[in-house]
Amino acid sequence: MGIFGRRRRPADAPPADAVPGDATPADAVPGYAPQDARPRSTASQTPPGATRRPVGPQDLPLPGGDDDESRWIYEVAGEYSSETWAPPESIRRWWRVDRDGNELEGPVENEHFGPPQNDLRRATDPEGPLSWLPDPEATVRGWLSVALDRIAEGIDVHWLQVTGAPLVLAGNDVTDFAVPDFDGVPPPRIGVAVPVGLGAQMAGHAPKVLWGLLLWVTVSEDPAADARQNVWFRHEINADRADELLRVVLQAPDIRF
Repeated sequence: MGIFGRRRRPADAPPADAVPGDATPADAVPGYAPQDARPRSTASQTPPGATRRPVGPQDLPLPGGDDDESRWIYEVAGEYSSETWAPPESIRRWWRVDRDGNELEGPVENEHFGPPQNDLRRATDPEGPLSWLPDPEATVRGWLSVALDRIAEGIDVHWLQVTGAPLVLAGNDVTDFAVPDFDGVPPPRIGVAVPVGLGAQMAGHAPKVLWGLLLWVTVSEDPAADARQNVWFRHEINADRADELLRVVLQAPDIRF
């Protein structure tokens, strides 16, 4: 089905998981709550159109972290969320629950709740790792457009966020990749990894949140020939793998993931 799943259901179609009669859902797994569950407190009510889920590995860190006896739960509203990441503006509130689903802390309201916004500050920082590019924002958007076209044609990007610091590695051959100094002659092999999240939509499908690593590499070992370039969007790959994957594509710029 691809990363966009099944095509959009008609507006009047019943949900795929509809349960007839008076059936009730199974009990939640200890320590977690199903998307439509409410904490066992009258203080918090889930409004129509919102879902609740455990905090995923790509979500914003919360105070105190998790322990073996409790978990943080997000209430996410709007069209843009996955099981592992939502743009910060889609998170309405969060709270901590115990292993039985009882509220321990919260709800904490998100003062920035609203429509997701573009945020490329980590890419456009004049002191950041992409400052050597003539136009970092346009370049990152161009890389993403090419990478998404390889997944499927006609994917519209509604908003784009750079979710972590980009990483740049470069070197003269496959043995000496390191963070480059662009004050001198650019090395023949340069690779960039940009952690991104975006709202995307393909014709016939509902809007979807995507996140992962945007990878770009250029190799220009022969001065008489054009540089070889390649770009990939690695869906749901954590930023902590940026160094590993950059070294792979710098050694094999034609690799197919």
